[in-house]
Amino acid sequence: MSRNNAGAFLGGLVIGGVAGLVTGMVLAPRSGQETRRVLRKTAAALPELTTDLSDNLQLQAQRWQGILQTQWQDTWERLHMAINAGLEAGRQEHQRQQNRG
Repeated sequence: MSRNNAGAFLGGLVIGGVAGLVTGMVLAPRSGQETRRVLRKTAAALPELTTDLSDNLQLQAQRWQGILQTQWQDTWERLHMAINAGLEAGRQEHQRQQNRG
């Protein structure tokens, strides 16, 4: 798996795990009191899971920001060099035309 998809995978894993846990508890053959107790414990864990997911997404966003900024700078530098090369080639051709005529 590429590093680019690691954040998406972890986010999906957490969300899928929580969804599976809740679904399993709702469908499990337990007494109402026991099910409510398990749901309370699960609900108590949700803020921590949400914080972990938020932190992970924030880290991934920062990483992507750095990657995109670097790519943009590289592209801008290449464009600048290409424009300068084109201008220089135009000047040289203009000079050759003046020297001929």
